[in-house]
Order: sequence, then structure tokens, then C-alpha cells
Amino acid sequence: MRRARIQKFQTRMRQLRKELRAKETAEQFAADRTKIIERLDALTADDSASKDIDFFRCDVGGGDEAKETHRTLSTAEMLAERKPQAWLFPNLLTKNEPAVIVGPSKTLKSSLAVDLCAALATGGKFLGEFAAEKVFRVGFVGADNKQSQLTDLAVRWSAAREENPTLDNLQWFMAVEEPAAPENLESLREWIEKFELEVVVIDPLRLGSTNKRKQAEAIQTLVKTISNAGATPILCVQTRKEMKPGKLDASILAGSLDFAQQWLLVNRRETFQSGSGQHKLWLSIGGYAGQGGEWGVDIDEGKLTDEGGRRWNVRLREATEIEAAAKQAKEYVKFEKLESQLRRVLLDAGENGLCKYNIRSNSGMSGSKFGPTWDRMMTAGKIVEMPKEPHSTLKRYTLPPGEEKNETGRSSRRVRCADHEPAQQA
Repeated sequence: MRRARIQKFQTRMRQLRKELRAKETAEQFAADRTKIIERLDALTADDSASKDIDFFRCDVGGGDEAKETHRTLSTAEMLAERKPQAWLFPNLLTKNEPAVIVGPSKTLKSSLAVDLCAALATGGKFLGEFAAEKVFRVGFVGADNKQSQLTDLAVRWSAAREENPTLDNLQWFMAVEEPAAPENLESLREWIEKFELEVVVIDPLRLGSTNKRKQAEAIQTLVKTISNAGATPILCVQTRKEMKPGKLDASILAGSLDFAQQWLLVNRRETFQSGSGQHKLWLSIGGYAGQGGEWGVDIDEGKLTDEGGRRWNVRLREATEIEAAAKQAKEYVKFEKLESQLRRVLLDAGENGLCKYNIRSNSGMSGSKFGPTWDRMMTAGKIVEMPKEPHSTLKRYTLPPGEEKNETGRSSRRVRCADHEPAQQA
């Protein structure tokens, strides 16, 4: 009985929901019908309207004015409207197209942004490598509580250049609240127009809302405000989660950052050692203009206790060079491990040494690992042949004199060479 009552109740609820949806649909239809009638009446009453109108556009769910939804062009017209590509940094960053600098927390995004702004404002080189197309008027929008840090970065950037340039073409906008807030956009626009800025970098991008849709709308409005004021917007954005050292790819731009037409992605290459002042980063760039590339960025900031204080020394490295070095280092570690196995076997053998066959047996190595390791150690003099004993045809081997015999551990299998073992196994 209880189950029957529950089923009856559920059936009634489904019926009520269906009736409610039907009622809402009818009310919406009636409201839309009323709007259409009002628009028709307005058009009919307008004496200036043409009497031979064939059709009209009615935005039932939208604003009061019809908006252009599309343009039609021939291929010839599209080609005629094509403009030459303008660059901030040739083959790196284009002009008049929104860009982002994206990376996890504590990956020197602010430092890279200041380096970029200073290079544009002086016609210098970004990261000491990428020359600006010309001198630009640049604006940096930062948090008010970061002024001291930004000042220090600007001073260190100038000091790192031989000509020690001034940054007269770099203006600063220290915001107490988020620049993307609607009440702050007008002040931002006036500032851009007052100094006739050509590039505006915002670091960090702060958004009051946690709603993804509202965040995307706020970013779009901010970018449009900067662009309409005549400047190229570049936003510094922190990833939502921390990431392990390694390269980033453009897939992280999905969502609220898909407005970006060019990007600089930064992440650590190696974990930062606190107090070292040494940073090893990956920098990946890309954009709709066809630019792209990957580099390693080595930054030496020094320490406060260094003579002259902290500094800003940057070295750019090719990704292929770094990857080759990493592969070589990995191979070196593997070889060291294999060589250590052979050294332990020879230490176990003591002064009597072992023949090659039993060295391999005691090491537990496969032939593909033992052969190259043996050849490498013999060539380097890390294993030497012992003087032959009378009436013995076997060649015995040991560690060279003076070899550090501090290896720990013992091989799991111990086989002694016998004089009657086949000579071809030696």
C-alpha cells in the first residue's frame, strides 16, 4: 500500500510539472505576441516609415534597436580590407590584438611583464633577445600594494642594460580595486587617452566575481575598453591550480581566456631553490598571426647580501639544447648506476678479481646493458686486467689501484672463476 501511494504521488507531481511548463510557455508566448503587436503599431504610426516595407526585424528577446548581425563580402573585398601585420616585437607579439601572459603562482609573471613593458618603452629587447619594433608609449596597471616590488623590478631592469635607459615612456596606474570593475573602467579609459598609450599591461588580472560567466563578461568588457581607447591589451593571468615544472600548452586558454589572440605561457622548468636567486623557466609563445616557439629562460636575481644587491640577468636558451642536455643527464645517471653495479661485484671479488663472464653473472645485468657498460669502463680505465697467473688461461679483472672502495651493498650472487672454465668466456 505504501509503495502504491508513493507511485501515485510521483505520477501527480509529474503531471503538475507538465501543467506548470505548459502555463509558462503560454505566458511567454502571450508576452512575445504583445511585444510584436506593439512594434507593429509603432511602425504603422510612424509617418516617416516607408509604406512599401517588405519586411522588418523584431528582437523579441533583445534590445529596443535592431543590431547588425553579419556582413557579406566577396573574396576581393576581403583582400582589399586586409591590413599589413603590425608588430610590437616581430614574430613574437602583434599590435592591436589582445594577449595574455599565463602561468601558475610564483613563476615570475610580474617580472616578465615589467621586462616586456620596459623593452617596449625604450625600444630595447625583451628578455635580452627580442627587439621591439620601435619605442612605444606603455602603461602598466598594477595593484597598489605592489608598488615597491614593481619599482625594484624597473630599477633592476634598467641597471642590467649598459645604456641604463630611463623609462619616461612607461606610465603606471596603481589600482586599489580591481581595474575590471565597471566603476573603474572610465578612469582607466581616461588614463589611456590622456597619455595616448599604445600598450597596456594589467598585472594581475583581478576579478570580483567567482562566477565563470560573469568573469568572462568582465574580461571581455575590460579588453574592449582598452582596445577602444587605442591600446593593445596584455593581461597577466594566474592558472586556477598549481602545476608541476614543465611546458604549458594553449589548451589552458579555454574558457574565459579564449578571447586572447596571442599568448605567452610561463612555468618553472625546475623547482625553485629558496634563497638561491636562480630561476629556470619554460616560455612558450603562440598566436593567430602564426608566431610560435619555446625557450628556456634562466634568470639570475642574485641575493640581497650580494655586493650591489639583487640584479636582473636573463639568458634565453633554445628548447632543443635544454632537452638534449636533460637527456644526456638522464643517460649519465643510468650509466652511473650500471657502473656502480660492476664496481660492487669487483669489490666483492677482492684482490683475486673475476673473469668477465662471472663479472656479468654476479652483476645480474642483461647482455644489452652489460656490454656497453663494460666497454665504457674499460675505455675509461675504470676496470683493469690483472696479470695472468701461471698455468691459467683466464683473464681476470679488478678495479684500478687507488679506486675509491667505498661502495656499499653486496651482489646477490657470487661465482668464483675456476681455472678449468673455458677460455672463450674470458
